[in-house]
Amino acid sequence: MSIRCSIHRSTFPSLLLLFLVLGGLLLGEASAFRVVIDPGHGGHDSGAQNGSVLEEHLALDVSRRLARYLNRRGIKTTYTRETGFVSLNGRVAIANRYRDAIFVSIHFNSASNRGATGIETFYYTPQSELLAHLVQTNVIHKTRRVNRGVKHRGFRVIRGPRGPSILVEGGFLSNSRECRRCIDKVHRQKLAEAIGHAIVRFRKVR
Repeated sequence: MSIRCSIHRSTFPSLLLLFLVLGGLLLGEASAFRVVIDPGHGGHDSGAQNGSVLEEHLALDVSRRLARYLNRRGIKTTYTRETGFVSLNGRVAIANRYRDAIFVSIHFNSASNRGATGIETFYYTPQSELLAHLVQTNVIHKTRRVNRGVKHRGFRVIRGPRGPSILVEGGFLSNSRECRRCIDKVHRQKLAEAIGHAIVRFRKVR
């Protein structure tokens, strides 16, 4: 027995219009969400260094891996830099171009104490605290590194953006053993994926 659709032809334009409107709203909501990824240092400011290993290069590599992870999940990304140097105020200005964006600054650490080790995440504003905790928890779970915790600091790049903003220190280049781990692309991929996974979770609960 065949069953014929009883929807009258005259209703199709209305249904199509409703579909397009709803689709546009959903696409608009998705497109408004963006992650501004800030690879620390750059240009004349190479950051932490251990021999030929430079923080600016590692930070950029993790940033690109993070962008790929987020892009595959439909989240738009913008870099504050890909080559050269950008001032702290310039990085904040890029973050504030977007109405609904979060800002993630990627760094690697250094200390006079060569035994210092571990990963830590910084935030400044109350709206950023949850993101910082999600990122730190995921990164430690994924990398199994020393947990240096979540810390409240007034760094310019996380104090200036209007949206949720964090700074991640992915390990100590001044510690030779940890430096060897940081230059391992497997470690950097884990770091990027852990940050990305936390951002996806944050997007759902914010």
